[in-house]
This record gives sequence, C-alpha cells and structure tokens, in this order.
Amino acid sequence: MSDDTGGISLADTRRQVLALSATVGVVLIAIVMIAVYGMHRLDVATSASQAEIDRLTALADDARIAQVTFKTQVQEWKDTLLRGYKAEDYATYHAAFLMRREEVQKRLDKLTAMADELGLPNGALLALKTRHADLDSAYDEALKSFNPDDPLSVRIVDARVRGKDRPLNEAFDKVVADAQAFADAHREMLRQRILGVSQSVRRTLWISMAIGFAFLFLAVFMALRAIRR
Repeated sequence: MSDDTGGISLADTRRQVLALSATVGVVLIAIVMIAVYGMHRLDVATSASQAEIDRLTALADDARIAQVTFKTQVQEWKDTLLRGYKAEDYATYHAAFLMRREEVQKRLDKLTAMADELGLPNGALLALKTRHADLDSAYDEALKSFNPDDPLSVRIVDARVRGKDRPLNEAFDKVVADAQAFADAHREMLRQRILGVSQSVRRTLWISMAIGFAFLFLAVFMALRAIRR
C-alpha cells in the first residue's frame, strides 16, 4: 500500500532491500571464490616449483658426493698398494677399493638419470662414466703385476696408473661446476615463476574486489534511488 505522498509501498521497499542484500551476498561469494582459486593456484605452483628446486639441489649435491667418493676410491687404491703387503690386509683394502668403485658407478648412473629428467645436457657425464670405466680397467690390469711379497712390485703397479686419476678428477670438477650452474640458473627461474604467479593472483584479486565494490556501489545507488521515488 502506498503512502499519501506517492511513495512506494512497504512491500516494494522490502523487495529492494532483499535484492540489495542478495547482490551483496553474490558479490562477496564471488570475491571469496576468486580468492580461494587464486590461493590454490599459487599453492600448486609453489609446491611444484619447490619440488623441482629440491631435485636441482640434489643434483648439485650428488655431483659433489660422487667426486668425493671417487677421491676416496683413489685413496683406497693407494692403501691397497702401500698397506696390502699381507694377504689379509690386501684382501681388506682391495675389497674397500672395489666397493668405492661400485659406489662411484652407481652415483654416476643416478646423476645421468637425474640430468635426463631435469634437462641438463649429459655429454660430460657420459664421457666421465667412460673415463671412469677405463681407469678401473687400468687399475685391474696394473694389479696383475702386484706381488705382496715383493716391495718393488708396488713401484711397477704405481707406474702403470700414475697420474691417470688427475684427468678424471678434472672431469669431475667440470661436471660438478656444470651441475651447480644449471641448478642455480633453474632455481632462479623457478623463483621468478612463483613470483609471477603470486603477482598475477594478487592483481586478479584486487581487480575482482574493485569490480565487486563498484557493482555494489551501483546496486546501492539504484536501490536508494528507487526507494526515494
């Protein structure tokens, strides 16, 4: 029922208020949904990037560990010659040498697989594996001349492989440096990717809020205008 001054009825006023309330609710729900989606998108990007960063860190760390293991293998070789003048000592040190050799091979295989997965060129790694296998063969061949009962045989064996580990150690230096440089560059790229997603989510949220509040302002203005007629 209208009042005497020609205003709208109480029912019309209620309808306008209900419509305004519904509009506010819809806008708020839309903003919340956009915010939740943005946070989910950021969380997924962050988790994926962090997982890859961890793999890159493991790549660089494993390259260094492989080199340290190789140096330990070389030391076990020296111990075999210098301290293996007794049969039982020779068996002990030679077994340790073989164990380190196998560990180096396994670590190089793992590094090659990780390099393939992450996109690191593996030419240097494959060449390193070949060099390591060649050095192992040289060690085995030289040991055929080793006689624990003859102290001079140590010199003969050592002369056959002397200095052959140095080029391999230099090759390890290159692999370690390449892995570290690759990991650093890609970690920075991933950090920039996360930053980009974060900025995009923040920008989308601010735009959504601006549009939402503009729409609310327009709805309130139209409702008040209708009520005052």
